[in-house]
Formats: sequence, structure tokens, C-alpha cells
Amino acid sequence: MIEWISRAWMKVRISMHKSLNRTLYKQGVIVYGIPKLVHRDKITIGKNSTINENVYLYGRGGIVIEDGVSLSYNVSLISSGYRTSDWMENKKHKHHESDPIKIERDCWIGANTTVLKGITIAEGSIVGAGSVVTKNLTEPNALYAGNPARYIKSLKPPKL
Repeated sequence: MIEWISRAWMKVRISMHKSLNRTLYKQGVIVYGIPKLVHRDKITIGKNSTINENVYLYGRGGIVIEDGVSLSYNVSLISSGYRTSDWMENKKHKHHESDPIKIERDCWIGANTTVLKGITIAEGSIVGAGSVVTKNLTEPNALYAGNPARYIKSLKPPKL
């Protein structure tokens, strides 16, 4: 009984969250849990995307999530961070750099993955669970995984 009440309450909370953020969620966006959205005015989520529980979107530098993208449990997209090019000076001042993150159509980002600033993930890609994406993933329809994330294999069907 308690589990049923808990699920019902979560559905009410999600419904309220979606209605309060209706400009962010386009047609067909499915939300399982309430994502943490920082700088939500710089975040765009495409149609038919899925956002699972405990997702963190830090949009200071901008985040574009195209149509059909799935963000699994505990994914973090962080579009800002310390400037490290002059670290000896910046460790005192704590200046930040911001660069947009772009996740192209029909990608699946596995659970517990972190995507850092300035990253583009190519269309149809899968990023394995627990990966840390520090460089652009440029090969479309490919599997990437690891820390840092690297190319594993193509997901295109073999030519006959």
C-alpha cells in the first residue's frame, strides 16, 4: 500500500514539474522522476526524448538535446567548469568557462554517465554506463564507453 501511494505521489510531482516547465518539454517527452535543471533557460529538449530519475542538467553554457534522446538514471550534463588553461593563476580566482553540449538525434546515454562542457555526441550513438565524455564523439551510430569515453564499435548493420 505504501509503495502504491509513493508511486502515485511521484506521478503527481512529475506532472506538476512538467506543467511548470512546459516550454522546456516538447511533444512526447517522457520524464521518470524530476531532473535537476540549472540555468534551464539555456536548455533545449527535443521531441520524444526520455529523461530518467536523478538526471542533472547544468545549462550555463547551453545544452541542446535533440529528438529521440534517452538520458538514463543519474546522467549529468555539465556545460561549464573551471578554466584550466592557466591553472596556476586561476586556482586563486576560480574563473569558469562555458561551452555548449549537443546530443544529436536518437542517442542513448547510459546510467551514471557524465558529459562535460563543449561536447557533441553524434547521431544514433550509445554511451555506455559509467562513462565520462571529455571529447567529441564524432562517429554516428557507434558505441562509446569508458573513462574517458572512447570508440568501441560501429552499430551500423554489416553490408551484405
